[in-house]
Amino acid sequence: MITFSIDEPSLGVFPEPKRSGKLMPQYYKNLSVQSDSNPQNGTAKRCVPFMESITAGYIIPLWSDLFVVAKNGEIELTFPDNLPMNESLGYHGYQQLQDHPASHMSYGKDLMKFINPWIIETPPGVSCLFTTPMNHFETRFKLVDGIVDTDTYYNQINFPFVWTGGDGEFFIEKGTPLVQVFPFVRYDFNKYQVKTTNYKKQNKTLAILGTVLRHGYRKYFWHKRKK
Repeated sequence: MITFSIDEPSLGVFPEPKRSGKLMPQYYKNLSVQSDSNPQNGTAKRCVPFMESITAGYIIPLWSDLFVVAKNGEIELTFPDNLPMNESLGYHGYQQLQDHPASHMSYGKDLMKFINPWIIETPPGVSCLFTTPMNHFETRFKLVDGIVDTDTYYNQINFPFVWTGGDGEFFIEKGTPLVQVFPFVRYDFNKYQVKTTNYKKQNKTLAILGTVLRHGYRKYFWHKRKK
């Protein structure tokens, strides 16, 4: 079990973390399963790998409204004046991540971090990957991805990010999906191999897929996750 803990005054005030499937992006909810009447012509909503990326793990929502003004190379982020947190925003120096791929973008050198109010705790041997919510296509900010051994590090984990929204005024609503959390069991994958393709095995897979008009991967290869 994964546990999210917060200061007592904030419990019930800040939106709680949820299973990612509870906060799916609206465009995905609106998407039809079929692009037309032909059963072979499905959309991304029929793609299990796409669906799993959206529904796996947990989402930490933004705990309050946020107003961003970015203009002429200056960026200002404003949280509510009476927000019941000592701090919601921190900063990193550009020298800590010099010449990263987004540094040439507007505000790409302004490395900021969300001060996360939640402590995440996992069972022994389980770590967490933190990233921008997958396939939400968030264009305003990009988190700096990180992995933390949440089974031993009992403390708030903050989320560095780069503003990618460019110039303008932006109102980001409380409850907006901010961080996707993927708990995983730590294994050593130091040993690996590179070899030629096993075409007999691949052709068997292709043959099975060739017998159905849709849902081949879902029916024959996918392992349904427990709720």
